[in-house]
Amino acid sequence: MAARVVTVTAPEPTLLERLYLPEIFKGLARTFSHLAKNIKNIKGLPTILYPEIKRKYSERFRGRHILKTREDGSLTCVACYMCETACPADCIHIEAGEHPVLAYEKYPVKFEIDMLRCVMCGYCVDACPKDAIWMTKDYEMTFFDRKSAVLGIPELTEKPSDTGADGPGYGYRPYEGESPMRKAGQFEPSGLPLLPALLERGLAINRMPPPPPPKAAPPAAAKAG
Repeated sequence: MAARVVTVTAPEPTLLERLYLPEIFKGLARTFSHLAKNIKNIKGLPTILYPEIKRKYSERFRGRHILKTREDGSLTCVACYMCETACPADCIHIEAGEHPVLAYEKYPVKFEIDMLRCVMCGYCVDACPKDAIWMTKDYEMTFFDRKSAVLGIPELTEKPSDTGADGPGYGYRPYEGESPMRKAGQFEPSGLPLLPALLERGLAINRMPPPPPPKAAPPAAAKAG
C-alpha cells in the first residue's frame, strides 16, 4: 500500500512578523513589568546589590587562608608538612629551616598556596597539629596571572585587617572559639607556658663555649728498613 503524502505549506509571514515587532514589544513589556515590581519591593529581592551590600556567611565559611602567629610575632607553623601531605589538590608547598630560637625547632622558610588549584576543602586546617593555618570568610579573590595567585608568607600571615571592622573575619578553623580540651585544662595546643623555659634553655646552650678542637693524632712511627 502506497504511503499517503501530506504536503504542508507554511503561511506567508506578515510584515510585522518579518520585522519581529510583536515579539520585541512583548519582551520589553515583560522586562519593564519585572523592573517596576522589583523597584517597588527592592528589599524582598532574592539577590543583593553587590558590592554595596555583601551577604553574611557562616562562621565556618572556607575562604582565603591565613597563617597564625605567636605572641612574639613569629609564625606558629613548625613546617611539619602535615597540611601539604593532606592537601588533595597538591597546592601547598613548604620548605623548612632551623629556627634561630631553639625552642621553636623548625619554621617555614617558604610557605606557598596556589589559590587557582585550591578546592577550599579545609583539610589543611584539620591536619595542622599547631592550629597554625585557619581560613577566613574572604571570597573576593581575583588574579590577572598565575604568579599573583600563588600566595606566600607575606600574603598569608594574619594581619589586623583580616579581623577588623571591615575585614572578612575568621571562617573555618579548628575550634569555634576556645577548644574543649583547652577549657578543661588538659591540653595547650600552642605550648605557650613552656616557651619561657625553652627559651632560657636555648640561650644557655648558645652561651656555652664551643668544644675544644680534637687533638692531632701522633705521627706514625717510621717502619724499620
